This record gives sequence, C-alpha cells and structure tokens, in this order.
Amino acid sequence: MKKVLALGGAGHMGQKAVMTLLASKKLGQIIIADKDIDLANKFAKTLKDNRVLTARINILDSNELVKLMKEVDVVMNTVGPFHRFGVPVVKATIAAGRHYIDINDDYQPTKAVLELDDEAKKAGITVIVGMGAGPGVDNILARYAADQLDETEYIQTAWGIAGGIRRPGTAFTKELFELLKTEAGVGAIEHLVYCATWKIPLYRDGKYVEVVPLQDGEEVSFPNGKAFFYYIGHPEPVTLPRFIKGIKGACNLCGMEQEELDTAIALGARIRDKQLAFEEAVAMFAEETFKRLQKRPPFPQDHGPLKWGIAASALGKKDGKKIRYTCGPRGAPRGDMIGVTGVALAIGAEMLINGEIDRKGVLAPEGCIEPWSFFKRYINFWDFDSKKYWIPRPDTLEKALWHVVEEL
Repeated sequence: MKKVLALGGAGHMGQKAVMTLLASKKLGQIIIADKDIDLANKFAKTLKDNRVLTARINILDSNELVKLMKEVDVVMNTVGPFHRFGVPVVKATIAAGRHYIDINDDYQPTKAVLELDDEAKKAGITVIVGMGAGPGVDNILARYAADQLDETEYIQTAWGIAGGIRRPGTAFTKELFELLKTEAGVGAIEHLVYCATWKIPLYRDGKYVEVVPLQDGEEVSFPNGKAFFYYIGHPEPVTLPRFIKGIKGACNLCGMEQEELDTAIALGARIRDKQLAFEEAVAMFAEETFKRLQKRPPFPQDHGPLKWGIAASALGKKDGKKIRYTCGPRGAPRGDMIGVTGVALAIGAEMLINGEIDRKGVLAPEGCIEPWSFFKRYINFWDFDSKKYWIPRPDTLEKALWHVVEEL
C-alpha cells in the first residue's frame, strides 16, 4: 500500500484530488499538508477515513519539505501560483527521491522544471508536470488527436468559453461579486494576470517565437461551429514539441467572458508599461472585472451557440489528404475547472501509485499517459462524480470524445 503527500490538499483543487484519490485501492495513506492546519484538519474530519492524516507545512522551507516527502511514495502538489512555488517544490522532491505530480499551469516554471530532467533521472524518479484540466487533459487530447493522423504538423490546445446567452448587467450584485471572488481565489487570479502580462511562447515553423498574450488568436472547431480563442501564456506549447516528435508548431488558446478578457488586457498592458505593480493588478482584477460586468445592457444578450470546455486539434496528413482533427470530452466531473483539474490530477497520481508510469525523468502528460488509460478512469472509475455527465456511458475512447474532422 502506497503513501501520498497532498501539498495544498486543503485548497479547492487539492480537496477534489484528495477525495477522488481515496477511491484508489492501492492507497494506504494520504497526508493533507497545508499552511492552514485548521482548514486541513476540518477537511480531513469530513472525509471520515482513517487513511487520512494532516500536517502543517511551510512550502518554502526546503528542509522541512524534504523531510515530510521522505515519509511517502508519491507527492501530489496543488500549491500555486507555480511561477513562485513550482520549481522549489520539484527540487525538494528530487532531493527526497520521490515520485511527483502537479498541476503546474505556468510556462516559465515548466521550462525550468524540464531542465531538471537529468537530475530526476539520476534520482530514479518520475516527475509529471501539468496534470490538470489545461495543461493536462488537453495535452492527452493532443496526443490522441496526433495519433489519428499519419503525419502531424501543428497542434492547438484550447480551453474556455465563447458564445452563449450573456446575463444582463443587473444580475451582477455585490453578493455575487463576493461569491465569484471567493470561488476564483487569489491564486487563480494571480495566475491569469501572470499569463496575460508578459510575452508568451508559441512554437511556429520549428522554433519558438514570443507574442503579447490576448492580442491575437485562432479559430477553434467545435461540433456546433467555430469560435475565436486567444493566445495565452501556458505550458502546452513548451511541452508538446518535446514529447510529440515531428510537429512544426503548437499553441495554447483560451476563451473567456469579454469583461474578464478586457480587464486582463488592460491590467497586463499597465504592468508592462510599469504603470502598475503586478501585485496591485492582482488585487484590482476582481473589482475591475465586476465593474465591467455591471455595465452590460439590462437584458440578456444572445452571442450564438455556446462553445466551451477543453479541446485539442492536430493538423497534418491522413491517407495523403490534409486534415485537421479536433476532439474534446463529451462529459466532465462536477465542479467545472476545479472538478476536471482535481480528478485528472488524482488519476495521474493513481497511475504513479500503481506503477503504471515507469518512465523516469521530467515528463508532461502527453509524454507518459496513454489516452484511453486515462479516459476509461475519467469516465468509469470515478463513478461517484461522473455518472450524471456520461449518458450513455461510453465504452470506447472514440465514443467518449466529440470529433470534428476537416479536410483542408
């Protein structure tokens, strides 16, 4: 029976991952480690499972962290933002010699962690970086989409929302603002501002270029039409060319509410122009977005068919024809991004517990997780969470995903 350390296990993403991982038959013990020990103890009490322990942890105290890591077999990390905490935690894991998986969604620390590949191999451990919704599920979709072609040239990964019925400005009350602010959390807001500020990497024509985020983008194909999504700073273009050989380009795209997009663009520009400190922008983000939302017309607006979720496309050749193959999950766990991220992380952690991933070094999901091995758990194993969302329950990966195949 294996032991798991859940760093940040009392947070939104961490709680979902912990609850999901408790369904694993090979889990012997899980330690919920958090800076807020009272919150960790409160959460642990609700689980009513004697395999659950708690510990207070200062994630920046490397000696304390390594000592705690040595008590377990696998480290599962949800402590963000990863541009601050990602690299130190992986270095501690390597020092402890323990397998590791996280939901790192920042491109700079992803690049830095990939450079620790040799150290991880020498330690004999597997480090999986970015196993959440995006990156994570979209990387695995990209692997599957690329596998449908004979040759793959270009990969898109995308997440977010476009179209649909927009609520009127009168719907955005102060009470709703406080609720949305709490649900988003400071870490998520800091991540978005970080992704929307400095130049980001795109992979084009076999080399990296940098662009300003949220200024341009590409169309993404969905079963009910196309939607324009924007380039945003994320790890997928960093990892995909490394683990899916032969591609000449890769990007990550996001869709979001117009007001959120406008706020991110405006604050990002002010940070770049040194008119605003990064920390100030993070503190302002929720209030600025809320002000914009309240300026909507006092009636609902129809912006066309709703297109949302996670998707990936591969552009290349199949049987001599130029094809774009796009796919995405037909269902998802409850909890929106928290649900998808927490469940995906737990599935990856269980694979490490079971010894199903034996490749050593620093890896991304597309480099070590076979798509159907992931999705059959995503669909079936976590039954308590997903049964409402998969009707009828698919028995193959092809049925679990929607597909758009375009001959170009």
